[in-house]
Amino acid sequence: MALKTNFSFEVQYTAGSSRNKAQRDKVMGSLQATLQQLLAAQDPEAEVMVSDSQRGDGNKLVELTTTLQDAQLAGILKDFSEQHGVSVAAFE
Repeated sequence: MALKTNFSFEVQYTAGSSRNKAQRDKVMGSLQATLQQLLAAQDPEAEVMVSDSQRGDGNKLVELTTTLQDAQLAGILKDFSEQHGVSVAAFE
């Protein structure tokens, strides 16, 4: 059995984002399902939980539980952030 690791991230739009409010709301509204699908391709047992941030609509808190290694997860999140124009920052 592979070991699972928990990760915590903040996902947010940057001030210079070219996305309009409807596009941002759509991405943030489907964040949990989208990340779950991306992780499931490499780790079918991965779990994603998304919650609201106190910083407003353009920010979400993400908790991940996965067997993926740091580099694998970093690659998935990098591709996701580039595709959707968001930044992903890990909590220390």
